[in-house]
Amino acid sequence: MKIISVFSVNKLGRLAALFVALGVLLLVISGVWNCIQDILDARANRSNAMQVTKQVASEQVVPVMAPDFFTEYRLERDKIRSERTDLLREIIQNAKTEDSKQQAQEAILKMTLEKQREAEMENLIKAKGFSDALVFIRDNSVSAVVKTTALTREEVVQVADVISRISGVKPGDITVSAKP
Repeated sequence: MKIISVFSVNKLGRLAALFVALGVLLLVISGVWNCIQDILDARANRSNAMQVTKQVASEQVVPVMAPDFFTEYRLERDKIRSERTDLLREIIQNAKTEDSKQQAQEAILKMTLEKQREAEMENLIKAKGFSDALVFIRDNSVSAVVKTTALTREEVVQVADVISRISGVKPGDITVSAKP
């Protein structure tokens, strides 16, 4: 009580603000001092550096081919399916009802069948003479991207025919596009 009576609350607030400001000032000065020391150390290191007179043999640079759209998409698609399968398996293990367990098992089976049909369609499209193809199965439609600069009407019909036979989707619900 004597402290509060000697100093008013207002004076205590000013004193605290003064200490905080002094602490910040010391922190800034310390930071500046460290920067100056780093600069001086760097200059000293450069003045003591030795010049290399022997030529260093350079390593041969081997160009790395970046994966194309088709490869990248397949990798991403497989990664997403794998994560989804892991999640569904976890649901199966922790299922409280037989119904939720059954739904997760059906989802895994559906995903597996879609993967097989997509791979089959992609391989049959490649068998038609295209260098690569991606097929995306949706609920009531299928999309295909063929690796080529352009597609003729006959090529689109060929690709759509392959997709329709394997997937059972009507040709009107099939989209075929080209990507170089």
